[in-house]
Amino acid sequence: MIMETFGERLRLLRIEQNISQEMLAQKLNISKSTVSMYERNERQPSFTTVINLARLFGVSTDYLLGMKPYDRGGNGVLTEASLSSEEVEYLREQLNLYRTHIRKRQR
Repeated sequence: MIMETFGERLRLLRIEQNISQEMLAQKLNISKSTVSMYERNERQPSFTTVINLARLFGVSTDYLLGMKPYDRGGNGVLTEASLSSEEVEYLREQLNLYRTHIRKRQR
C-alpha cells in the first residue's frame, strides 16, 4: 500500500479544486513559498494550519495527515474551495433571489 505524504495530498487537493499556490497562500495568510515547501514536504504546517486546510478542502485532518483514505463519495459538505468562481457567483445570485422571495412572502 502506497501512502501519500501530507505534501502530495495537499497538492492533489489544491489541483483538483483548481486553486493556485498563490490563492491558497492568501486564504491561509501565509506566503506562496510556504505552500510550495509544504507540497514538497520541506516544511510541516502548524496544527492550526492543518485544521484550516481540512476545513478549506472539506476533508478530515486524518486524511491530510495520511491516517485515512479520502472518501471520494463526498461528505455532503460544500466548500467554496471546491467550486469555481463562476459557480460561487451563481450560488450567491441564487441565494439572493431566494432571500428576496422569502422576504416578499413574509410581508
